[in-house]
Amino acid sequence: IRSRLSCGPPHKFAPSLPASFKFGAMADKLEVGVKLQAMYTDGEFYPAEVVAVSDSDKRKKAPVKVHFVGYEASDETWLSLDKLKSKLLPKAAVPKAKAKAKAKAKAKEYDYSGLEKGMKCSAFSEAEGKFFPAEIVVVSTGKGKASAPVKIHWVGYTNASDEWVGGDRIKSKNLKLKTQGAKAGPPGMPPAARRLLLVKPKVEAPLDPGFRPLVLGKRAYLEAAKDCTEKLEWALTRSDGCARYSLPVFDEKHKDVKASSYLAGVLIQEMIWQRSASELVLCGPKRICEVIKRAYSKGGAYEFEVMSMPNVCGHPDKAFVVTIVEKSEDLPASKDTPQVCGKDASGCRLAFDLGKSDIKTVAVKDNEVLYSKETEWDVTNPDPQYHYDAIMDAMKLAKAALPRVDAIGGSATGTISADNEATWCDIFPNVPPD
Repeated sequence: IRSRLSCGPPHKFAPSLPASFKFGAMADKLEVGVKLQAMYTDGEFYPAEVVAVSDSDKRKKAPVKVHFVGYEASDETWLSLDKLKSKLLPKAAVPKAKAKAKAKAKAKEYDYSGLEKGMKCSAFSEAEGKFFPAEIVVVSTGKGKASAPVKIHWVGYTNASDEWVGGDRIKSKNLKLKTQGAKAGPPGMPPAARRLLLVKPKVEAPLDPGFRPLVLGKRAYLEAAKDCTEKLEWALTRSDGCARYSLPVFDEKHKDVKASSYLAGVLIQEMIWQRSASELVLCGPKRICEVIKRAYSKGGAYEFEVMSMPNVCGHPDKAFVVTIVEKSEDLPASKDTPQVCGKDASGCRLAFDLGKSDIKTVAVKDNEVLYSKETEWDVTNPDPQYHYDAIMDAMKLAKAALPRVDAIGGSATGTISADNEATWCDIFPNVPPD
């Protein structure tokens, strides 16, 4: 019986090579099989083993090939001497200033948001001083586990050997270092969501090769979730209607459940900007509903939508609300209010477009453009009279090209209510709300 504390998994040693791999000052220092510490791509030193030493001119900058203990052969790499630590190598002199700076350096902070239950990783065993294959059991957000928030299970051993560890003892591509001085922000895209939702299109976008259309991700998700029995429903209410949607979701214990909550958040965001909303009502699995509610709150991933919708809906003093109901029957019924658009484009018409850099004006008579101009302006000016005068002056110049004005149409970053009233405009960032 093997004990986690007494010995580790069987070691795989590289085949022995001639001890004649010597050159220059290193001739009697390193040889194949020597155990040492080597710098990984993250800048940290980890247990490793020398698998080759070269005296070739092509390898003079990085003459030592190492194998990181607990990792695949594909991670083996050639390194220079300054990226190796061994009693067999002389210590390089460290400038005093650099030594002091290193002593004052703060402990590294890790971002654990990319880690999930069931993920494979390598964990460092303090008892044996080596990394071994492990699996993540749980990631805690409690203050009591701040220094060691990840519970891991050693592959091939019983649950009794499970251990709580910190980021300094984990090797995983999904574990990142927090940027020093950066403010805490919303969590990134969970690995489960990346796997299911980031679908590469057959025709790659030439200007944005990394673009992944939502429609393809949604299609892949629905295929993966076709046998799911649970669903998340929501309603987005507004003054003149209500938008409804239903999404099949994975069980709360399923490894891909975070893909469900992530996609739901994106779809709700999409619907909000399509139709506006003063309230979000959720019905479905408790934990998923709570995740969405946190995301659509102040400080959440969709704080911008939460803070913008009161202005969009024309009641800035009334906060955006998220509620959770137990039964789908308690959700508001779907309701749309179709708006009839005119089709007559004849006559004399003025049009303006308020952009961040200029005001565009056009004068049209019976579908023929008689005047078109772009007038520069300063959108950062805090004086509302400046903006009023700039817009009116540009419009009057366009009007001069027409015998009369039958209609005026405008475009700006903002919203118009069902009653044809301008409820909000985002084009004047420094003009006071009043």
